Amino acid sequence: MKICIFGAGAVGSILAGRMIRGGAAITIVARGTHLEAIQKEGLTICDRDGEWKVKINATDDTQSLGQQDLLILGVKAHTLTPALAQIEPLIGANTTIMHIVNGIPWWFFHGINNNAPAGYLDSVDPGGHILKVFGPEKALGCVVHIASNIIKPGIVEHNAGGTFLIGEPNNSESERMKSVVAALTPSGLRIQPTTDIRSEIWSKLYSNITGNPLSVLLESGFEGIFGAPDMRDVLHNIIKEASSVANAFGSHACPDINKRLNELATLGNAKSSTLQDFEAGKSLELDALVGSVSELGRLAQIATPTIDLVYVLTCQKAQLAGLCSRMENRLNRI
Repeated sequence: MKICIFGAGAVGSILAGRMIRGGAAITIVARGTHLEAIQKEGLTICDRDGEWKVKINATDDTQSLGQQDLLILGVKAHTLTPALAQIEPLIGANTTIMHIVNGIPWWFFHGINNNAPAGYLDSVDPGGHILKVFGPEKALGCVVHIASNIIKPGIVEHNAGGTFLIGEPNNSESERMKSVVAALTPSGLRIQPTTDIRSEIWSKLYSNITGNPLSVLLESGFEGIFGAPDMRDVLHNIIKEASSVANAFGSHACPDINKRLNELATLGNAKSSTLQDFEAGKSLELDALVGSVSELGRLAQIATPTIDLVYVLTCQKAQLAGLCSRMENRLNRI
């Protein structure tokens, strides 16, 4: 199987490094100093096994790679549309596209009866451009639970976790899903098939939709959010609203909210990826994590007042920091 990972962030780099270490062939598309370091020195992974290095085929020239059997997208949702022209040469008639993404994915309505006349969410895929370029039938769902970060260019740290849940948008046990799971198994990570990928998406989203935007608003680690008694009602309302939206779209991930909040309170004072991006002056993945749930709520005629407020306030803060280029469009959606 010809495999390419487009977007060599921390997760994509760890998967690629472990695949190479397990004897598989894989190519990564990266950019900037991270690409330069990998091309010059190789990719270094720091994990429970210590520090180890692999040589890997890394490039920023997708035209030279040709069409892939499996294209794994490791870019954040809000950076996908601007990258479509670079991604398109990698896609053939039989390419499977698996997007490792937090929040609601661009293919969300594929394979289910839905309430979206256009078939896409404007908050995730403005104008449906991703859907048009990729084609929904190519999508394979993926939810990842892992703690990782890029220490410096060419060096990635794998702190904890390492589960990849892979499933078809229509929840079938397809041969395609089985072959992708088999292809990624040499990584030594926990590569697991699922026949309910949307419930896995929502289950992770309940954590992201609370901790990520609030960490930016409060400029706080998780302890200042989940460990603060005065925040409990706000957090409870966010998860309750999101769960109501999830149920309207057929998800079975109905959380015990108090139990989930107690679990999140054990995270210590680690920083969310969104807060790390905010502090680094990078654009924020607010649409897929928060705005998409507001949009789904409107489609299902379910009120999400707490989520809407958190979304608008976080977008406004990002805009004031110069990190939110589509702020006007976001506010018009609420």
